[in-house]
Amino acid sequence: MVQEQLVQLPIASEPLVAGAFFVETDAVDGDRLLLVEEEAHHVRVRRYREGDMIDVIDGEGCAYRVRIDGMTGKRVEAQIVERHLEWGESPVCLHLAAAVPKGSRFDLVIEKGTEVGVASIFPVLTERGVARPAGDSRRVDRWHRLAREAAKQCGRSRVPRLAEPMALPIVADALARQCPRLLVASAAGAMPLAEALSGENGPIGLFIGPEGGFESAEYAALEERGARAFTWGERVLRAETAAIVLSTLVLDTVARRIVRIPKEA
Repeated sequence: MVQEQLVQLPIASEPLVAGAFFVETDAVDGDRLLLVEEEAHHVRVRRYREGDMIDVIDGEGCAYRVRIDGMTGKRVEAQIVERHLEWGESPVCLHLAAAVPKGSRFDLVIEKGTEVGVASIFPVLTERGVARPAGDSRRVDRWHRLAREAAKQCGRSRVPRLAEPMALPIVADALARQCPRLLVASAAGAMPLAEALSGENGPIGLFIGPEGGFESAEYAALEERGARAFTWGERVLRAETAAIVLSTLVLDTVARRIVRIPKEA
């Protein structure tokens, strides 16, 4: 029997199929991996059989194309055919720090922020936002599940890092240490986004305020840490909409500079 060659490429020979499965990193052993419990159940629900090819991500930057060669109970064993590093990841490292709104609206920020490609999400506690989300630990657990499911759905290989809800000064200090550029969204009276993004390359921290925006003292605290205020236009966006739309604009604007995407693309 001819041994199947294991290919390791940064780009897949064919696009990964939306709706990948998730594997824990310690369940990958050489050219084999193991899906268990809920993920194995999902394989069966989607009617895959031995010999079928499926796509799997580990949430840490690896995507795999595998062939199922064993299905027993709550286990699915598979042979790795291709391994792809940083599949589906943006060349831009964007850390999103967004104010937590009332109710379940932050779920949308987690889900869509994952889909558009942010590297991490910091739920920020602000004066005008939620002081402390009710059912804090349960909500954070749900956010982790939402991020994982969104990564599987959109085909990216990393699940964004998700921080515990923290006060604005704590998040600002943390991102100021990591990011050469900090941005804060402002409805009016600030520089255009392209101008705010000028300067040193590297990770970017993006701050999105609650309904009504940050308090003046909060803006001042961000500016003291080097944050640049920018405006996106005349329309007023809800907090969760702003987090998703402005993350997308930042990622796209910087990525076009890096890879020189034509404007008409």
